[in-house]
Amino acid sequence: MQPIIVFDVNETLLDLGPVRIWFSERFGNQPDVSTWFSELLRLTFVSSVLDRYHPFTDLAAAALETTTAIHGADTTEDDMKRIRGILATLPPHEDVAQGLDRLHGTGFTVAALTNSPQGTAETQLENAGIADLFDAVMSVDMVRRFKPHSSVYRAAAQKLGVATSDLVMVAAHDWDVAGAMASGCAGVFITRPGQVYSPSLDASTMTATDIHDAAGQIIARYA
Repeated sequence: MQPIIVFDVNETLLDLGPVRIWFSERFGNQPDVSTWFSELLRLTFVSSVLDRYHPFTDLAAAALETTTAIHGADTTEDDMKRIRGILATLPPHEDVAQGLDRLHGTGFTVAALTNSPQGTAETQLENAGIADLFDAVMSVDMVRRFKPHSSVYRAAAQKLGVATSDLVMVAAHDWDVAGAMASGCAGVFITRPGQVYSPSLDASTMTATDIHDAAGQIIARYA
């Protein structure tokens, strides 16, 4: 039986470039996107530990308010709407469609598993023009905790009707890959620019430069 290939969405499949442009234009990169995104991830981790769930898009707005305040900048309601709107319309990386097509052509089931709310995730993939390349789209809404909490990966496996050992998680974030592997999945780390896998974590099952490269390695290993 072939494993089901599960993809993270934000940054792994979708390019945060438009967010970077907006931050530069709006704030002069004080703060920059990396600072904001790190704060957003911190809030998701805290949310999971405290079991106080807030949708990813709400935390994105909260992270924006916090990081701009640290840098002495003010945010408006328009800024909050703008960041939500940009996240919903991110373009795919150039390698994504070809890689997903390659997996489908070899008979793999392909799914998405994202920290974004379910409705937002579906909108993101539709706006990116890749929604029809997925057999299932899943959100952490299922368990109201964020990746890398183990309950997320277990819920994904249950929804897909398989064991976690039948999943291969593909992500550009080492904490996502490590969380999936700790839950019994295999993991593929995508080395998007600026992403480095921490040596403090168990090594990923595979490492790939992009989704097309990942597809080739997955096919060679599992097809």
